Amino acid sequence: MGFTELPMDLLAIFHPPFPYSPFPSSLHVLWDVNNYLDAEILSSAPQDATTPSAFLVDHDLTTPRMGSHILQNLGGFMCYIYWNKPRIYNPATRQLVTLPFKKSDHVTVPPEGKKIVRYYFGYDALNHKYKVVSSISVHLLQNMEVISSENWVFVLKGGRCSWKRAALTPPDFCPHVPCKMEGLCIDGVIYYMALLGPFEYVFVSFDVRSEEFNMILVPRRDGDELLERFQNVGILEYGGKATLFDQTNLKDKSVVALWSVEDAGSKKWSCKNLVVKPSQRHLVNTITFNVKGTTQSGKVLLIPKDFLFPFHILCYDIQNNDMRKIEIGGIPDRWFNMDEDSEVCVDVMFMDQSESVISSDFVSSLDWTERDNHDTSIIPSYFPISTSLPIL
Repeated sequence: MGFTELPMDLLAIFHPPFPYSPFPSSLHVLWDVNNYLDAEILSSAPQDATTPSAFLVDHDLTTPRMGSHILQNLGGFMCYIYWNKPRIYNPATRQLVTLPFKKSDHVTVPPEGKKIVRYYFGYDALNHKYKVVSSISVHLLQNMEVISSENWVFVLKGGRCSWKRAALTPPDFCPHVPCKMEGLCIDGVIYYMALLGPFEYVFVSFDVRSEEFNMILVPRRDGDELLERFQNVGILEYGGKATLFDQTNLKDKSVVALWSVEDAGSKKWSCKNLVVKPSQRHLVNTITFNVKGTTQSGKVLLIPKDFLFPFHILCYDIQNNDMRKIEIGGIPDRWFNMDEDSEVCVDVMFMDQSESVISSDFVSSLDWTERDNHDTSIIPSYFPISTSLPIL
C-alpha cells in the first residue's frame, strides 16, 4: 500500500509490511534525547528455536516521526508521543497514524507552575472501539500541589471525530497530575497513575464503553519516600487485574511487591511479596530497571534504565518466581559510541506476528479527509489491520 496524503494534524503513513516470522520477536526503539531526529527502530528474534535467551537484530523498521518512549502495547499496536502528538504504529503492517493533539492554550499556568499533557489509549473488544484520553493538569513545582486538571476523550461517532470534554465524574474524583507516561488497558478499562498532592497518589480508571472516570487511592506504607516510590513503580496486568509492580527494594533486598486492585468498587487492594531466588540475585543487585508491562503469558519485562553493552533485558515469570536474561545482539555500534553530548534511550516491546485481522471503526477509518471549513465530518477508507500480540 502506498503513501496516503492527509492533513498534517491527522496523518497515516503506510510502508511495506513487516516480514512474517513464526518466532516471537521484539521491537527496539533507540533515540538520542538531545536529538529526536536521530532515532532507529529495530526488530530482533531468537537466534534459533533452541536459544530463547539470545535475540539478534534482523530488520531495520525505522520510520519517520518515531523515537520516543513506548507508552502502551495495545493489542499489538505501539502507542507513543512524538512532538506532542499521540501516534499509533502497527509493526505488522508498518502503518503509522498521527492523531491531532489536544490544544491546551486555555489552561492558565502560574509563574511557579507547570502544565502536563498526557495521552492514554484504550480498546473495547466488545464494541470494537478505540479511544484516546488526554489529561491536562497544572501543578506547583515546589510542593507538587495540584492547581487544576481536566480530561478529554478522542472519539469517532457517527462519522465524526473530535476531542470532547469528559462527562461529569463521581464526587470523589479529584484534580490530579499524571505521574507516569505509561498507561494500561484491561478489558476495555484504561488505567494510569496520578498524584493528588505531595503525599498521595492514585490509580485513575476510564471505562472506554461508558466513558466514566474513577480513581482509587494507592496504599502508602510507613517509611515510603514518595518520589523514590514513583520512580520504582510500574503499572501492569497481573491475573487480569491492574497491578503496581513495586521494585523499590529489588536492588538492595531482592524483593518485589505486587499491589493489585481486588475490588475497584470497594477500593480494596491486595499485596504479594516476591523474593528473587538466590541464584538469580546477581541479575538485579547492580542494575536499575524500568518495568515495561507483561507478555501474553504474564511475564514481566524489565529494561535497564541505562543503555549498557552488551544490551540485555530481564523476563520475570512472577507465577514461578523465575527470571531469565535475554541478550540482544546486532544493535549498531554507533549507539554504544555516541559522543558526550548525546543521551541514548532505548525502549522495548515484545510481539507476535499474528495472521489474524482486526477491522475496527476507529483504526480502519483513520484514512480521513477534513473539510476546509473545519467541519469534523470524515470520509472513511477502510482497510484491514493485522494485529500483533505480545508473547514470551
